Amino acid sequence: MHGHSRRTLALFRGLTRPGVVAFLLAVPALILGAWPTAGEKPAIDFSSKHDILIRSEDGSLTPMDVPYFKSTLVAPGTWQILSDGDYSYLVEGEDEALVIDSGYGAGNIREYCQSLTKKPVRNIANTHDHFDHTANNSYFERAYMSAETKKKATIPFPSFEGITFPRDYPIEVIGDGYRFQLGNRELEVLEIPNHASGSLAFLDKRERILFSGDEIMPMGVRLNCSVAQFEKNMRKIAARRSEYDRLCAGFGVFDASYVDKFLANAQHVLAGHEGGPVQPRPRPAAATDAPSGPVIYGRRMPRPGDVPKNIGQTNEYQRRMSYEGCDITYDIRRVGE
Repeated sequence: MHGHSRRTLALFRGLTRPGVVAFLLAVPALILGAWPTAGEKPAIDFSSKHDILIRSEDGSLTPMDVPYFKSTLVAPGTWQILSDGDYSYLVEGEDEALVIDSGYGAGNIREYCQSLTKKPVRNIANTHDHFDHTANNSYFERAYMSAETKKKATIPFPSFEGITFPRDYPIEVIGDGYRFQLGNRELEVLEIPNHASGSLAFLDKRERILFSGDEIMPMGVRLNCSVAQFEKNMRKIAARRSEYDRLCAGFGVFDASYVDKFLANAQHVLAGHEGGPVQPRPRPAAATDAPSGPVIYGRRMPRPGDVPKNIGQTNEYQRRMSYEGCDITYDIRRVGE
């Protein structure tokens, strides 16, 4: 027993040598380093916006630099994520989970999504380039997007001046027919450019969902493309209507029948019917509790200066067609291809 004790003591003394201790301390770090964690990505610093407040739907106010996340389970293994900007979605397969769009709120959205699932959350897919969908891409190992989206992704809106958003994250360009394999769950990519020139939709046949970004909105669609191109887009996704029942969009979750309605509307215009004149509408303004009070933005609502200058303006060529329970606003000079 005494000999064994002496050998054990000698071993212990050997382990306490500085070089050995440093090695032993380094081993866990080396092992853990083989599996990157969400926390490894540098945080985007919103502290310069601390005095600006964000009002949530319940009326509560939160400083703009304070992370805010809320999730709703909309289907098995599918979460709608509310932060700021448009909604994001977390899609879970048996092997991994994928985030669709990033919002533009403070905080590490990848880390938050990882708290909702035991599957690894590594990558993000963007429906289009707008900042409220791509601001937080740098938290992920890789961002998947169209070639057109790559040109303009993660360019901040004016209200974010003073905050640095990295744009040097790894990107993989994808398009029609690409498939994300998440493990017994596949998302198929469909190109449907209008709201943005590089817009993608993601078809989830397992849960019968089309993740459609900002391309379909119940309150109406403004055409940036021709009516003919929009009809082509709607016809493309209408051809797959037997495979999905709901739209998970930037604005919310809607019945997929809106695809049929917008298709019918576009075809009505192409058949020779002309919509009525478009009335100007006011641009969004910042809300304050008093003229000298703090700037208060509505969560997920457009901010002054961030909205394109032509929004709310009209001209002699614009028309609005109300048909089949939906509206499209278009330019009569851009009906055909």
